[in-house]
Amino acid sequence: MNREKKIVRINGFNIPGLQYPSVPLQDLLAIKNDETELVVHDAPDAFVHFVEQNYENEIVGVQHAREAWKLDKTGDYDAIIIRCNGEPGVKSARELCDTLVMGSACAVQHVASMLGRTFSYVIAGLERDDTGRIIEHTKDTLLSAAQHYGLADKLVSIRNVDVPPTGFNELIIDEASFVEICEKATEEARLAVVEDGAEVLIGYGGPRLHEVLVEAMEPYGVPVLSTDQTLLKVAEMLTQLGLTQSKRTYPKPRQLYDFEIVLKDVVDNRVSD
Repeated sequence: MNREKKIVRINGFNIPGLQYPSVPLQDLLAIKNDETELVVHDAPDAFVHFVEQNYENEIVGVQHAREAWKLDKTGDYDAIIIRCNGEPGVKSARELCDTLVMGSACAVQHVASMLGRTFSYVIAGLERDDTGRIIEHTKDTLLSAAQHYGLADKLVSIRNVDVPPTGFNELIIDEASFVEICEKATEEARLAVVEDGAEVLIGYGGPRLHEVLVEAMEPYGVPVLSTDQTLLKVAEMLTQLGLTQSKRTYPKPRQLYDFEIVLKDVVDNRVSD
């Protein structure tokens, strides 16, 4: 009989409109193993609303790594998961911790590579500036993760939807916005398959959008992965196998630091000429 496994998700975000302290998402509670206890631990000084680029990634990353280190020292957890495709703090947390640390991109990209020769992301992050120029905010962080895991040659495209990252959050958007996002995401998913050659898709957003994408891609024979669900199930599998990250790859740092981030000011850096 398998003993109970305790998995903790570290949250370094403070998303406007959500209630804190965070609780596990219902779709994850529905698919977890019976012997898995899933909890969420919020960074006490979290303030970043979302991660798109390296700037936010590195701010949240130091908070994720610090909290992972503290949780690892308790010895209470079998796995630590970090839910963000940019993987803020995942590599650092793996260095700090003996406990298994699993990030979203690691889990979902590897599983995607098992199911087909190529994969694409359908994700938020597109913006148009005042001149109409397209800005792809998430491109570098996703490519960097794929390169780190040796999967960059399988990532054939990143199909962005022109809404801010929090605009995908099914806990805070209204029904009209959800319908609009479904239409945009479905079209980008179709283009990823017929134009980019994706054989597997990695979705973004919540369980309702995931179901929409799964149904839309069924005629094409293309599987769609939920990042959150895949992250949890991969972490469960590795904990059941008794595996954790290699300390040859992620050795312990010589010096460890504790710290607290104090938010002093917020400045809009996009100032008009």
